[in-house]
Amino acid sequence: MNTSELQSEIDKMRKRIKTDNYPMSIGELANLYRDGDLNINPIYQRLFRWDIAQQSALIESILLGIPIPPIYVYQDSEGKWNLIDGLQRLSTIFKFMGILKCNKDDEEESEDNNAKPEPLIATKFLQSLDHKVWNSEDISNSFTEVQRRLVKRAKLPIIIIDQSSDDFAQYEMFQRLNTGGSHLSPQEIRNCILIVKNEKVYKIFKRLSEMNIFRQTLPLSEKDEKEQGYIELVVKYFVLKYASLTDVSDSENYNTMITNKILQIIEEHQLDSDENQKLFQRVFSLLNEVLGECTFKRYDTEKKQHSGVALVGAYEAIISGMTQDVQYYEQHHDVLKAKLEGLYAQDAYCKATKRGTRPVSRMKQLIAFGRKYFQKHED
Repeated sequence: MNTSELQSEIDKMRKRIKTDNYPMSIGELANLYRDGDLNINPIYQRLFRWDIAQQSALIESILLGIPIPPIYVYQDSEGKWNLIDGLQRLSTIFKFMGILKCNKDDEEESEDNNAKPEPLIATKFLQSLDHKVWNSEDISNSFTEVQRRLVKRAKLPIIIIDQSSDDFAQYEMFQRLNTGGSHLSPQEIRNCILIVKNEKVYKIFKRLSEMNIFRQTLPLSEKDEKEQGYIELVVKYFVLKYASLTDVSDSENYNTMITNKILQIIEEHQLDSDENQKLFQRVFSLLNEVLGECTFKRYDTEKKQHSGVALVGAYEAIISGMTQDVQYYEQHHDVLKAKLEGLYAQDAYCKATKRGTRPVSRMKQLIAFGRKYFQKHED
């Protein structure tokens, strides 16, 4: 690629991304939030997970004038701002000020239905922050008017992603944003993107992920469940059902590919249709009835038993095939059981899942293999 081609690509992409930035005081941001002009989506807000030590450190930084990383917002067609990065920082500030709105499932809330503020703890440079709150009748543990004014006048850099930025640019930027020091799993980031893209479809994914027939076939660890592992498997279900990945390079990042594909599928297919949701239920009702929690576990032909954990490769192969021919297997449980148990001895499956295979390459191979292996004429 020569210099002119590179510059052409740079110019083309820069036109797809429209941003503006300027500093805004915390007091102004608080007013926008109270008035509903700055929105923190309740689903996104559930990812607020800083502990009190992290929260106290942020307040310390504000008081000392230490620069805070930018807050990213997306400006919608009505001119309102939707937070897409900076959740931990803004939630900390608003909670300390006593204005953070509660989620329905929050256990603790104040009398005005806002999240209950927590007293700060001592920090590295400000030991006297211990037990301090924003405003209280207990003067000894309350910020003074001067200190509150200091916080409200502190400015944060705001980067605004304009609505004229196209979809690809919006989501690509969202994926690249720093998550403010709080680690989010790939699916947690994907959830945020889905919420911005199509909240209705996200809610359907969430509801499907909570079905017993689905979870019983896929016992996950507490850690995986907490990191939205079940929703991730629902997302992959629809990718496996609709995509072939023939247009995807084997070297592409797996999580980025999943995100890009599900966004494309949402545009091209009605994932919120009754037909799609009923098929999901039929597939997992059948799998649960035939093998239950052993559905995606390796089968040992000598010991004649399943063992280990649910395998990603098994999920990719089985779902790719079952979404194409579920009606046949609903009438032939014995054939399905034999197919599921014989999966791990198939050369194509072994080749695709061998150690060292790139995740995207594995998935591409298993989609093609699964659809052929589970065709009814293969029994």
